[in-house]
Order: sequence, then structure tokens, then C-alpha cells
Amino acid sequence: MRLSRRRFLQLCGVSALFGPSLSLSGCSDSTDEGVVPTSAEGSAMAPPRPAQFIRLNDLGSAPNAEGAIGTAGQLISFGQISDTHITLDDFSVTGNLALESLLDSFGDNIGFGGLDRPQPQERYDVDVLQAIVKTMNAVVPPLDLIVHTGDAIDAGVMTELVSFLGEINQSGLPWLQAIGNHDRLALGNIRPSLAENLSSLDFVDTGQFIREHFFRHHVPTELMFGSMAMGFDFGPGFNGDPNSVKGFYAFSPVAPVRDVSNVLVQPGVRFYVLESTLDAGSAEGGVSDEQISWLAGQLDQHTDSLAIVISHHRLNDLTIGRDDLVGVLFDHPQVIAVLSGHDHTHRIRAFPVSGEPHRGFWQIQTSSLIDFPQQARILEVINNADGTGIIRTFVFNQQATGQLGENARASYESSIDDPFNGEGAAEDRDVELLFQFPQMT
Repeated sequence: MRLSRRRFLQLCGVSALFGPSLSLSGCSDSTDEGVVPTSAEGSAMAPPRPAQFIRLNDLGSAPNAEGAIGTAGQLISFGQISDTHITLDDFSVTGNLALESLLDSFGDNIGFGGLDRPQPQERYDVDVLQAIVKTMNAVVPPLDLIVHTGDAIDAGVMTELVSFLGEINQSGLPWLQAIGNHDRLALGNIRPSLAENLSSLDFVDTGQFIREHFFRHHVPTELMFGSMAMGFDFGPGFNGDPNSVKGFYAFSPVAPVRDVSNVLVQPGVRFYVLESTLDAGSAEGGVSDEQISWLAGQLDQHTDSLAIVISHHRLNDLTIGRDDLVGVLFDHPQVIAVLSGHDHTHRIRAFPVSGEPHRGFWQIQTSSLIDFPQQARILEVINNADGTGIIRTFVFNQQATGQLGENARASYESSIDDPFNGEGAAEDRDVELLFQFPQMT
């Protein structure tokens, strides 16, 4: 009996229902875990820029001479990739036929679902990732960095993670990582310790996921602002030991500029990456009190930089800490955006502060590389020098050539036939989002 990802989730779900007395033997991956898939050969062109952007001003931003600071121009440009889901092809299981019949009777009612994709999307996942990375590398002038907003892997096993890192580390651009539920929970839902009771696979926990991001076998040719671990070594409490790393951190790709009198003449841009997964096991998200307190303190200290908050889960998917987190974001007017992924759909929404004109931030979600439309996003933060700014953003498909492009297009064509559609509305894709500069010192 061959077992899809969906059926393996059902096995684990049934085990959770019946407790440790239920034991399954022979549940394993049919792929040799020692073989790490690699992408095909090919180059890429830069993505075409949209001919026009839809301008949105849902926050009611307006020019304000008192809030004007710095000179007009672009502060930063960067790429966002989300939900790559590097994937094992399939699972197989043998055992008690009566038990298998019982499991089959559950059908799709256990509620994990949505993870059993057509074969081309699973076979060419590394090609899609590398094609997107090479497309971003071809942008002129170069992007400042790439942010991956979680769910790098799918089943949650080491082979997938090694494959993901092997591909994205080939980027000529520095890149940073956020943790998604699939990155530290088996199949995105189940504690690794429970899944390993049912399988011979090596499921990744949080510590393993973070440690694999440290360069251990070679010296990188480029460092991301001193990072040796795709940002995780910027976390609070890091002492040089990968085991001391937390899953949340902050960094400043654009430093604020001050004159000889220490007067701020151009704001910086600072990123705050949250860890929004749940220890107990769930696809839903949450943010701990520790992180919220840390974020508030960080924002209090860095009032001279625009703030971009990054989380795998969008705010509406947080079942723990959401209201407190939004309160902290509202209390700090330098916050201009929250970037997320998770639900594989392009979606942009304004979060205005009630009763306070011009105040609030934008939530920007980007779809998945495994599901239609298999797109990534480029974002540019622009200072209008009149008290307002713009987040200009557009989505794009890979632009690879050679066998790499052919494989990536085969995956895309397969995704078209899938009923899932994550492209969102026109207002979720190629837009200019106006925001108000706070008074910064």
C-alpha cells in the first residue's frame, strides 16, 4: 500500500486519538534519505516589471512637512520567497490490513489535508526554487537581500532541509530565514517525537532546523551583515553556540544616517523576524509573551529606522498573542509592514489604527512556490521626502532557461490543473502602498 502525505497525516492523527498503544511498523519514505535532489542546469533573466501599479492609500497617508525627513529615493529593495515546501515524493506503509481498512474509513475527515500534490510539483520543487533564486539574482540593480518566510520543507525531514539549503545557498544574494510550521513539525502539524514513533524517517525539530543553517563545512563567500546562520545568530542570547539560538531575531540592512551634529538625515530600515509556530503541534500560529516583550523593547530602541516585521503566519492565523502583538505594532508608528506567507495566497490588507488618521501598517502575504501561481515577490521601500513613503511591490514567475526552465515550467503547468488558486486579486499583487512617516529623531 502506497501512502500519500495526506494518508500519513491521517495515520499520525489516528495515533494521537488512540494514544501510544497504537503502533505502526514499516512506515517509511520510499526515497533513499541519503540522496539529495538537485536542480537542473540553466540560467535566468530578470523578471519583467509591471507596466503599471495600483496605488492604494487605505491608511489615508498625506504629505506632512513636519514628518518629512531625508531625500527622495529608494531605501531598500528585496525579494520575498515563501512556502517552498521541498518535498519527499511519497510514503509507503505495510502492516495490518484490518488497520489499513479502518484508516481508509476515516477518509478526509481527520482534517489535516491539502498536502498530496501532483507528481510534477513534487519532482521539480528544487528546480522551481533555483529558477526563482536565479531570476532574483538577475535583477539590475541587484536586490539587497532575499527573505524566505517559512515552510522551506514539507514533510519535515532532514533530506528535504539539506536539499532546500543546497539550492538557496547558491544565491548570489544574502538571504534570511523565518521558521514555518512545516519546518519544525512533521507534515506541519505533528510533534516530531510522535511522528518518529510511526516512521523511520528523521523528522526535524526546531533546534535541528536552526543548526543546519550554520555554515559548518565551508566558509561563505558573502556574509549577511555578519550573519553565519541566515539571521538566526542575530537572536537574543546567542553566544556563539548554535544550541543557544532562538527562532526570532532582528537586523538592520539599512543603517540610519546622521550628520556631524548627530541629527538624523535619512532613516534606516530594520527587520524583525518572529517565530510563530506552536510547540504543541498545529498548523495555526502563535507568538509568545517573550517575543512580544522583546519586539516592543527593540522598537523602543530603534525609532530612527522604519520597521518591517516578518512572520510565517499572517496576523489572522495567530491563535496566541495576536491582540498583544497588534497592540505593540500600533504603538510604534515606524512599523510600516508585516510580511507573511502560510496560506499560499497573495493577499494585501491595511491595518489602520482606529481613530488616528494616517496611522497603521500594511500586511503583505506572498503565495507558495509549490502551488499555483508559483510566484515570489519583490518589494521596494521608497522615501517620498514629503512625510510619506511607498512600498512598491510586484509578484513574478521564474524566468529560467535551459533544462532548469523546462522543469520549472512543467511544475507550473501541473499547478494550473490543481483546483487551488493562490494568485489573489489585482490589489494583492502589483501595487504601491502609501504609508505615513512618523516623526523620527
